[in-house]
Formats: sequence, C-alpha cells, structure tokens
Amino acid sequence: MFGEVGFWDSILFILLGVFTALWGVRLARLTASLIFGFWLGYVFYAFTTPTLKASLTPLVLFFLGFIIGAMIGFAAFKLVVSLLTGFMISYLLVATGYIVNGETALVVLSLAFAAIIYAVMEKILALGFATMGAGLVYIGLRGASIPPNISLIVAVLILILGLMSQLRR
Repeated sequence: MFGEVGFWDSILFILLGVFTALWGVRLARLTASLIFGFWLGYVFYAFTTPTLKASLTPLVLFFLGFIIGAMIGFAAFKLVVSLLTGFMISYLLVATGYIVNGETALVVLSLAFAAIIYAVMEKILALGFATMGAGLVYIGLRGASIPPNISLIVAVLILILGLMSQLRR
C-alpha cells in the first residue's frame, strides 16, 4: 500500500501532515473566509456590472464585497458549520425513522444539535485536523521506508503536538 509513494511524495506528505496537524483549524477558518469573500465579491460585481459597464465601480464593489464577505465568513464560521452539521444529523435521524417525520421535529433537533456542536466545535475540529495530519505523517514515513513502529510513534507525537497547538487558544 505504501510502496507506491515515492521519496519526494513522502516528504510532501510529512510536511502537509505537520502543517495540517498544527494549523488545520486556522487554515479551515481562513479558507472559509476567503471563499465567502470571493463569493460575496462576485455577487457585488455581477449585479453591478450590467448597469456600470464604463467605470471601475464594479471592480471597487468586488473588492468591497470581498472584504465584507471575508469578515463575515471568518466570524460566522463556527455558527455555519454548527448549523449545517446539526441539520445533517437531524435529517439523518428523521430519514432513517428514529424520529417522527415532521418539520417541527427537524427544526428543533437541528437547533439542539447545533447548540451542542457549537459548544464543542473547536475541540472536534482540532481533533479531526490533528488526526488527519498525523495520518499524513504516518503515510509519508511509511512511504520513506521507516519501520511501522517508529512511524506510529512519530505520528502519535504529531497528533499530540497538533492537539496541544490547536487547543492552546
């Protein structure tokens, strides 16, 4: 399985793994912020271009929308992820028949799960990104022909360092 990974690929896996383990939550928040910023900037640009063709105003509005969108995306990251995850869990419970089908049950469960997830969001994200990073480091070390026990020890250390780094806030 790991024999297909070349030496330089292994180095890349290790570097990406360490980066993900140590800074994954911040990277996710930054990515969400930039995506929302580009989206809002594009909306500003797309709706103003037909009426303001001859001026630089649509471009200025794009940058204004980008800045506003990036700030909203950064601030609302935790709330949006919590609401979406709460809805998905509730929908799965209703769709599988564990909860009586109804819009009220879906809304109440979605909000309840979202509140719980919002409270533990940072810890869940930190654990997820630290685990992914440690896994990438393990794959990279195994691809570089490092023995499994040493690779596992290094990966566990990266997992612990990643958790400590991301939960330090």
